[in-house]
Amino acid sequence: MLTELKAAAEEVGFSIIIATSDRNINDQLNRIVRTEELPLALASWDLDVNVTFNENGLMNNPTTTVTLLLIDKAESLEKIELEEKAEEMGDLFIKFIKNAKDYMTSNTNVRENPITGISFTYVPKYGAGAHSGVLAKFTMQLPTPS
Repeated sequence: MLTELKAAAEEVGFSIIIATSDRNINDQLNRIVRTEELPLALASWDLDVNVTFNENGLMNNPTTTVTLLLIDKAESLEKIELEEKAEEMGDLFIKFIKNAKDYMTSNTNVRENPITGISFTYVPKYGAGAHSGVLAKFTMQLPTPS
């Protein structure tokens, strides 16, 4: 699932970095933006996966809820610049989620509604580095192993 998300993100122009759950997200963000190219997204590694079976006893595609922080740096710390960069990241997130849906249906055994419950919040000023972007959540189906 992370492989598919990373591929879909690369196709629209950003990288997804997997954050560790045992460290402060702001510390990780500060370290990552020093070495990685913006825009970028952080996703948490500790994903809860739900497995269910249908009425015939066959396994449905497992699902998980992903939280993703997609950020870039505004030209200045002026309110309008921060808001514009956050809106730009919102547009990029929408492109990414469309691409991720297409990628999942084309390259995995997930065929119907691979991504649901999509929402995001604009965050014009996030963390000590004053990054701008969106904090998104969505539920996606994982491919079932063969």
